[in-house]
Amino acid sequence: MTVLVNVLVLGALALTVEAPTWNTSAIVALVIGGILGSLLGRLSMLRAVRLVGPTRSSAFMTGSPLVAAFAGWLILGEEVGAADGIGGLLVIFGLLALIRSRSTPTALVGGTPVPATKRLVRIGYAFATAAPLFFGLGFVLKKWGLISYPEPVLGAFIGTVAAFLLVVLIELGSGRLGRRLDDNFRNIPWWFVAAGVAMSGALLSQFAAFTHLQAWLVGVLQGTQGLWALLFGWKFLRSEERIDRWVVASILLVLAGVILIGIQM
Repeated sequence: MTVLVNVLVLGALALTVEAPTWNTSAIVALVIGGILGSLLGRLSMLRAVRLVGPTRSSAFMTGSPLVAAFAGWLILGEEVGAADGIGGLLVIFGLLALIRSRSTPTALVGGTPVPATKRLVRIGYAFATAAPLFFGLGFVLKKWGLISYPEPVLGAFIGTVAAFLLVVLIELGSGRLGRRLDDNFRNIPWWFVAAGVAMSGALLSQFAAFTHLQAWLVGVLQGTQGLWALLFGWKFLRSEERIDRWVVASILLVLAGVILIGIQM
């Protein structure tokens, strides 16, 4: 539902802009970047949220700048200095503190919040680790595509359409497409609709940032979502999120890391 809403919102906005000259390699980069971020990264992130909660999942997401920094250096020739390496170490130390947190994460099993078992925590952390890998690589490919196809709205729309079509093909191949349509349109999940609208704004902001900033720096700034997840989680999910000082310390460490990386610009 969130990806479908992205397609509808960004598609409407795409009608208002003028398309640049066609560039096949740039379009392919935008397609792959969209699949990595809008589909694989998002699926991994949502699964991690279900298993270990939004606060811990978002803390792992601050690792995406590290992936973007390495891939950006390798593919785009973006430079990363010594201070960036120190910032990266702070992020890693923060993630280690998070994993060693003394509190018990809350998982969603069948839609019911329950204390997560050690097995669910391990699986949740695996998905939480995969998400920044997908997002970080997606950042670099989107930036690469926009270099030769410089239209942020269309870039965001192309990647989202690619992700949506792949979702449809996966559901069609598994024989679940009819059930999925019935689930989403008989009782419309309005929270996911709202999330899709918010994510559309986030995608537009992200692609606009790519036209002015290095890919890894965009990832750094997006890494601050851990702070917002902590704030909103504490405000609205107190019954489901038990946040102890280890979790707070880990998020402060990862934020210190991404800030140290960011100020070098």
